[in-house]
Amino acid sequence: MLNDDPKDHCSNCRARGINRRDLLLIAGQSTGLAMIGVTFSGCAPPTGSPPTGPVNVGNVSALSVGTMLVESNVVVARDAGGVYAMSAVCTHAGCLLNDSNGTIANGLYCPCHGSTFDGSGSVSAGPARTPLQHYAVTIAADGSITADGSQRVSASTRTPVA
Repeated sequence: MLNDDPKDHCSNCRARGINRRDLLLIAGQSTGLAMIGVTFSGCAPPTGSPPTGPVNVGNVSALSVGTMLVESNVVVARDAGGVYAMSAVCTHAGCLLNDSNGTIANGLYCPCHGSTFDGSGSVSAGPARTPLQHYAVTIAADGSITADGSQRVSASTRTPVA
C-alpha cells in the first residue's frame, strides 16, 4: 500500500540503499557509456566481404601501367603484363584496404590494424598473414573491366591490354 507522505518514500529509498545522488550518478554513467559506444561504432573503418561474382571495376583507359585502384571490395591494377584484380578486403579482420596513392609500388594499407600488402597482394607487414585472393579479369571491347570473384586465379595471372 502506497503512503502519500514524501518522508516515508525517502526513508523507503534510503532503506534500499539508493539516494537521489546515486540514482543520478548511475543514470549519467549509463548514458555516457552508451554515447561512447555510439561514437566508437560510428568511427570504425568500413568493412566488407570479398566479391563472389562479377564486379565492374572501371575502364582500362583510367588505368595506366604501374597504377592500381580500389573499387569497392576489389583492387584492379595494371603492370607491364596486363590487368589483374584482387580482393580489397584485408585478410586479417575484413576491413577495406586503402590504395596508398594509387600505385603498385606503394601497395595497399589496412586502416584497422596496420597490415600492408605489396602491389601483388602479398603481405608486407602483419597482423595479416594471408595474401589477397586474385580473380579472373575480362576487358570488354569498350575497355570496361570486370573482375569475377567466383573465378579465382593465381597471383601471376594477367589479362593483356589490346
